[in-house]
Amino acid sequence: MGDPHVRESATLEIVSLVAEAKGCQPWELRPLSRVTDPDAIENLLQASSNARFEISFDYEGGRVTVTSDGGIAYEFPEKSSA
Repeated sequence: MGDPHVRESATLEIVSLVAEAKGCQPWELRPLSRVTDPDAIENLLQASSNARFEISFDYEGGRVTVTSDGGIAYEFPEKSSA
């Protein structure tokens, strides 16, 4: 069984990163569980294998990407100047 603090860590990091990018508080965001399965992400990150992965999902107007090495990124779509 994994360490529960590690399980919380990636989910909190995602929500904190998105809140910071949007200039709001984490509790002002939609629950992450409404757009993806946070437990599945945590389980993938904790798996002790050499499998490499990258998963992305839309959340709060941008795109979250999580990689097998624990990297988490949040990007807004490019805005056109038209």
